[in-house]
Amino acid sequence: MKFNNESGGVTLATAGKFHAFSLARAFAKLGVLKELIVTDRHLLSPKGVPQSAYVNRPELAYWRYAQRFCEVGYTETRKNRIYQEWLVRRLEKSPPGVLHAWNGNAHMAFTRLAGSGWRRCVERSCPHNRVQYELLREESDRLGLPYLESKADVERAVEELYLADIIVTPSTYSAASYADPELSRKVRINTLGANYPFQERKSNDGGLRILMVGNDFIRKGMHYLIEAFKLIDDPSAELWLRGHIPASYAKTMKDSRITVIGDIFPAKLKALYDSVTVFVQPSIDEGFGMTTLEALACGLPLVITENVGARDILTDEVAVTVPIRDPEALARAIQTARRLPGPAFDAARRRILEINSWEACARRMLADVYRDPAAATAVQLKSPV
Repeated sequence: MKFNNESGGVTLATAGKFHAFSLARAFAKLGVLKELIVTDRHLLSPKGVPQSAYVNRPELAYWRYAQRFCEVGYTETRKNRIYQEWLVRRLEKSPPGVLHAWNGNAHMAFTRLAGSGWRRCVERSCPHNRVQYELLREESDRLGLPYLESKADVERAVEELYLADIIVTPSTYSAASYADPELSRKVRINTLGANYPFQERKSNDGGLRILMVGNDFIRKGMHYLIEAFKLIDDPSAELWLRGHIPASYAKTMKDSRITVIGDIFPAKLKALYDSVTVFVQPSIDEGFGMTTLEALACGLPLVITENVGARDILTDEVAVTVPIRDPEALARAIQTARRLPGPAFDAARRRILEINSWEACARRMLADVYRDPAAATAVQLKSPV
């Protein structure tokens, strides 16, 4: 398939944001973006995306934002259905091309567009829905916390995988979760991109300050990092957690060296990156982990788990990898990682950031991911580092 706007181009669709905006900018630069169809609070298109290509239902985003404070407006299920009905109406009037939609947002479109000439690509950054569901439900049980994801929603999202022509995922970790040959033959691995500018490392006063960024307490494995930090016998060490912790767990922390930080503006987050020694992503489940590249751009050595998908593109010069659910290994890795910065560390992180741009990601989508589904054999795409 040749990609241009006359042949339909690439349409990105998600009832949210995710990394769709970054990918849309790259496709627009390459001249193949047809439309970016979203629900977002911003009326103007993101920088780099033509306003004519930005198709938005902002009121759905407003309702979702309002529901953070009170129970008003559409339920999430109703909002998603409105979005999908609107998406189908729009696509049925458009010349066929590639529809690249995020999992959970395109069941209706994939069903209605079957046989119409559209190439239906579903983005599933996390592992197979059922695998993820069981993993996180087990983790919730370990902590005695409720796991709220609906099994019915999981099964509907799985149906979407079967309807798709192509499944794109950003890591070998996620790709390995597809056991059914009918699905695994559709899977392509395409590393996500990052356009974070390389910056020189800040001078370190010698103190140990650890940062973790992520909102999903269970999935991000935040509790294992907290337990690991308690094993670090250094009264001057600090752990900064940018995220949300359930009240029931927060009562058990009892360590004055730990600071929990809620929602903050990007400039404040950047200041956090610039003020710490080591960045830790202790996730139980992380299809990729964009924060690892953001931290790397700021000059921070990394500690990650085996279930962080970004490990595909990270090297021993910049990151220490440990098993999931292992506070002792995390504590040891933090001490190892703080000694990584140096010339080899800087050379490696510069190369990783240069190779894994959003434009490179978009080019791989066009050259390898969106190819003829009939020829698919679970392509293993991995950026060289």
